[in-house]
Amino acid sequence: MKITKYGQSAILIEDYKKKRILIDPGSFCFEQITPEEFGKIDILLITHKHSDHFIPDKIKIIIQNNPGIIVLSNQEVKEILDEAELIFPSETKTIDDIKIKCISQVHGDLPNGMKKPIDIGFLIDNKLYHPGDSIYMEEKPHAEILFLPFCGKVVMDIPDAIKFAREVDAKLIIPIHYDNPAYPADPNNLVSQGKGLNIKILKNKESLVTE
Repeated sequence: MKITKYGQSAILIEDYKKKRILIDPGSFCFEQITPEEFGKIDILLITHKHSDHFIPDKIKIIIQNNPGIIVLSNQEVKEILDEAELIFPSETKTIDDIKIKCISQVHGDLPNGMKKPIDIGFLIDNKLYHPGDSIYMEEKPHAEILFLPFCGKVVMDIPDAIKFAREVDAKLIIPIHYDNPAYPADPNNLVSQGKGLNIKILKNKESLVTE
């Protein structure tokens, strides 16, 4: 399995049970790669409607280029993107032999009291977990690989992120959301404070290969 991080929160998972899975390709992602350059995508997962996770016109190109693609998201995204298939918290959808479970999340507070969007996370085969723009939550699944959002505003701060990661009991943690220029954070501080955690910082467009 090959994992590549793109701008802020976008993750591409390749060679996973012969599928390519893309999660949350938003505005910062498309500063680094065009929709066409993603090539074959089998499954597209969208945690919420914010533009740093979801750009409808770019995603429509990915859909047009991939007949048969499965797009899973929530009601707010469905209202914008007809091609999305609804998935609800605690629901599991099986795509071939891949089980994708929807996890209820809560988005962090927004500036000026703006209304929070519906935020969901995705747990893939109890192995990979992307929680979107979530705050720390008591209820969470276990997963081997965690894409961990942190920066201290709109998502978890470092202490909450570390606590979250320990309780998920992840064997590998890949930080996300720290490179939004509006909310910059240093992932090296997460590493230095997260003693005993296996945290791998990926630069944008950097990949790692794991089981």
